[in-house]
Amino acid sequence: MDQLLFLDSARDEDCTDWLQTGVVHGVTTNSTILARAGATSVSTAIKGILGHAPAEVHAQVLSEQDEVAFRQAIELAALDPRVRVKIPFVTSEGRRRAALIRRVREAGVSVNVTVCTSLAELYAALSLAPDYLSVLWCRTRDAGEDPAQVVRAVAARRAVTGVGTRLIVGSIREPGDVTAALGGPCDVVTVPPAVLGKWLDSPPSVVMARQFATDAEGLVA
Repeated sequence: MDQLLFLDSARDEDCTDWLQTGVVHGVTTNSTILARAGATSVSTAIKGILGHAPAEVHAQVLSEQDEVAFRQAIELAALDPRVRVKIPFVTSEGRRRAALIRRVREAGVSVNVTVCTSLAELYAALSLAPDYLSVLWCRTRDAGEDPAQVVRAVAARRAVTGVGTRLIVGSIREPGDVTAALGGPCDVVTVPPAVLGKWLDSPPSVVMARQFATDAEGLVA
């Protein structure tokens, strides 16, 4: 099973820095990420991210009205074949959006179901056979469940049902969360750039590299 790292950011400089490394393969966004990046238009922001040549970009519908959200999903998907459309499983009033998710899927759009913080919600969302299902690591933990166990349970349920849904782990807050998430049966871990940098930071490796550089001064290729 391939496990990929995605970037949780809509900032141009973050996409420039990380996508060129080859460590990060895609980008995930939502309304909060876009607002923090100073974006005023989802489609404009997504087009900017696509310019950095990611394998995928995940963009979330804005409206909580299903008919409007359906049109937004179609429009987002039409931007580029690499766009995946995120749909929250529930609205801010607690209304479940299973019918919308199914309708968008049936329209041929690649859907990522998000805003699930309980195992019950994740099982229900998985039954809709979306292309992607987001497990929100720290928000799941905040809700009183062990996120590692939740990921394993959803993966086991996926195996039983035979759906091809890919599991994305998001809501990563600390470097240790990245390592823990990658230790489980997920397909993608999406990480904020600041956390990704800290996760990869290793002072002993820098010390070793300095020693190599010093010893190389008296050598020729």
